[in-house]
Amino acid sequence: VLSGGYELPPALARFLGSAIEDELKAASGSGKVLATRVLRNDTRFGPGLLAAAEQAGARSLLAVPLAQPRAEGSGLVLVFFLEEHAFTDEQLELAGHVAGAARGALERSELYELERRSRSLAQRLASSSRELASELDPDNVLEQVVRRAAEILEASGASARVFEGDELVVRAACGKGDTEALETRSASTAWLVGDIVQSRSARVIANAAGDPRTIEADPMLAAGHAAYLGVPMVGPDSAVHGVLAVYDRQPREWRDEERETLSLLAGSAAAARTNAELYQGVRHEQQRSEAILANVADGIVAVDRDGRVVLWNPAAEKITGVPAAEALGQTPAQALGRSLDDEGAGGAGSRLVAVRRGGEETWLSVSEAVMTDPAGAVAGRIFAFRDISAERAVEQMKSDFVSTVSHELRTPLTSIYGFAETLLRQDVLFGEAERETFLRYISSESERLTAIVDRLLSVAQLDTGAMNVQLATTDVARIVEEAVSSAGTTFGQNGHTFVASVGDEPLAAKADGEKVGQVLTHLIDNAVRYSPAGGTVTIVARRTDGLVEVRVEDQGVGIPRGEQQRIFRKFYRGEAAAQTVGSGATGLGLFLAQGLVTAMGGRIWVDSTEGRGASFIFELPAAARGIRASGK
Repeated sequence: VLSGGYELPPALARFLGSAIEDELKAASGSGKVLATRVLRNDTRFGPGLLAAAEQAGARSLLAVPLAQPRAEGSGLVLVFFLEEHAFTDEQLELAGHVAGAARGALERSELYELERRSRSLAQRLASSSRELASELDPDNVLEQVVRRAAEILEASGASARVFEGDELVVRAACGKGDTEALETRSASTAWLVGDIVQSRSARVIANAAGDPRTIEADPMLAAGHAAYLGVPMVGPDSAVHGVLAVYDRQPREWRDEERETLSLLAGSAAAARTNAELYQGVRHEQQRSEAILANVADGIVAVDRDGRVVLWNPAAEKITGVPAAEALGQTPAQALGRSLDDEGAGGAGSRLVAVRRGGEETWLSVSEAVMTDPAGAVAGRIFAFRDISAERAVEQMKSDFVSTVSHELRTPLTSIYGFAETLLRQDVLFGEAERETFLRYISSESERLTAIVDRLLSVAQLDTGAMNVQLATTDVARIVEEAVSSAGTTFGQNGHTFVASVGDEPLAAKADGEKVGQVLTHLIDNAVRYSPAGGTVTIVARRTDGLVEVRVEDQGVGIPRGEQQRIFRKFYRGEAAAQTVGSGATGLGLFLAQGLVTAMGGRIWVDSTEGRGASFIFELPAAARGIRASGK
């Protein structure tokens, strides 16, 4: 095929531009300079060339063989003369020298081109390797490597297969047929890719056209690509991770440097993908650890070898009231005003530490673990702690409750025991009136003792969910009036006045009448306790929006706003309890009232201003209008 020409007549240019191997076989195969004075009669050249030369007016020809460096076969330099020319020995020798010089120039040119091409491949490979190394998504690594492989080798397509079990799956592709090729699978022992995996070496196909077996082995070849170069993706662990291949739509002889470049790129891709998978694994573990630390209820604080905070989880923020942004970089003592270190001799187990939070003392149960580096030196410490202030408060409440209940039980028991012992004396004769008085005291104190025991049993039933509630249509107005009458008898001598306001309309609720009475008893008792100076206790009952509402109002000391959410807790007694009633309150009345109301499907709350009394309101579901209350 014509590679270049100078002032060639059109007829010769057209002929030499086509495949004319047979026309010049004798000249190219001899390896010698051929000279012909009369071209039209020279049978060493084919008839096509002779006819084209005759048409162009060429009379003589000098054919100089030109060996091609790094390639099989040789070329020819053809010099046409329009006049018949007799060639001298000097001219033939000069032609040989020119051919040698041309060969040297071609060799130098080819070496330069090879060096330039190798340098370009190396630069592109280095750039691609850096790009792949910075990618932290395994799927993106494959997307980049197929794109870069096609660019570096100036190919028309590329694909990357990776192992999934015993199969090789196309995870990335570019070029014609890439969509169809994605996610196709081949056995690791299949033709073509299996050969690459088993031999751990490149597989080269210059032209797959006409080879059905090869075309069927690769969907990109089936899509119309002709040339194929595939190499194994060998990772840092020396294991084959997959196959990287490039394609060309035209038949192509793949050069050695191209094979080497693709192999190096495949190795970089395997290493980058391994690193990306490791990073994703570490990142996943980090995210999982962060999620655990963010949702764990315990405060977690980590300090480095210098004692400065490097981790302060959300629970630590919540428990201590110190934001992580303020704590990081400081020591725990600077952040909390109190060190978390074990000040003893390094004893194991948890310890109690008190810190200040918003002006209040918070008690922490702290445990500690030491982190060591590979050399065994202390690299840091981890502190885990939880807020046990509420637990300590409950324990204190329980202790106070036991003391209070003991006192409450001791008083009636002492009275019962004393009057019983008096009645049993043989040395004193009591009249009937005195005996009746003593027995009345014993009966009264027994009722008081029974009430205390019943209250404790009710607490146990609420705690275990065993509270039995019998719901029925109940006349709340009648129960309110009975409660007020009973309270007047019991507490009237203390300077308290009890008023019931129920209106004329029957107030029928779907409730347990006995439990409603107990709720009122607890609320009235609470009103009396916190009204030491006497005053009026008003019980108002009314129907509203499908509910029956009962309100117990007193003129006592009131309840601070900060305590209003805590007064319904078991054993809780506010500041007013300690100052007003001393140790006489058990902290169970409001707890029981709330539990009973809730068990009947209602709700209870408090409305109070400190120093102006309190109103306890509870609501119960109303029974249908027109139904006469049963008066349970």
